[in-house]
Amino acid sequence: MSQSTLTFEQPLHERVRLLLRLEALVERFRSTSLASRDFDHHHALTVLVDIYALAGRVDVKRELMGEIERQIANLNRLASQPGVDQERLTLTMQGQRRLLARLENQVGSLDHRVKDNEFFTSVRQRTALPGGACDFDLPVYHYWLSQPAGTREELLLEWFQPLETVAEAITQVLTFMRAAGSPRKVLAHDGYYEQGLDTNYAWQMLRVSVGSEEQCYPEISAGRQRFTVRFLDPGEFHDRPRIVSRDVPFQLSCCAI
Repeated sequence: MSQSTLTFEQPLHERVRLLLRLEALVERFRSTSLASRDFDHHHALTVLVDIYALAGRVDVKRELMGEIERQIANLNRLASQPGVDQERLTLTMQGQRRLLARLENQVGSLDHRVKDNEFFTSVRQRTALPGGACDFDLPVYHYWLSQPAGTREELLLEWFQPLETVAEAITQVLTFMRAAGSPRKVLAHDGYYEQGLDTNYAWQMLRVSVGSEEQCYPEISAGRQRFTVRFLDPGEFHDRPRIVSRDVPFQLSCCAI
């Protein structure tokens, strides 16, 4: 594969879909909250609003704890398999149990620091409207953006603090999940690839990596027993993408723990 590749991930059930969404939002928050421009901190705050909105619809801690418990149970079954590195397996399971305990011991709702905060609530309400955070709509927000970068960053990190353990757990769970897949080189004939899934395994994610020189992207469709990958040519992003009519080499990982 080319050194310049782009990886596309397809979640195979709702829990993984939730974790991938949160992972992307947390990464955006971290990169923008630590910047210094007011525009970056504006983006960091709107991302934080999205994180809390998503966390408010789903019990994120419960979903994470359920996934970690499932991973521990599956790791425990590996202990009796021949050729398993027992020391590494033990350390991995200990790390998972410590993370599970931290989630269990976290007291209160994730949004307790922003739930009754009038400033955060006003920003959340106004940013839900197109262009709703203009200075004439929200003068207090305009004033906050004029404060020193360190002052803005301090408040952003204070509001994010209840999410730190959850963010760490998401990173660990998804890293472990991704590592469970073994990348292999395959070929999409005329831009199309199809494969069955062994239903004896609990598949969580598909990962497709394609070289930038191929100048196409995959559209992944997956069910419980089968998945397909169809490669599309985006053209110049003006017209409707076209299905690729040539063979496309790529790397495929089917991840199951």
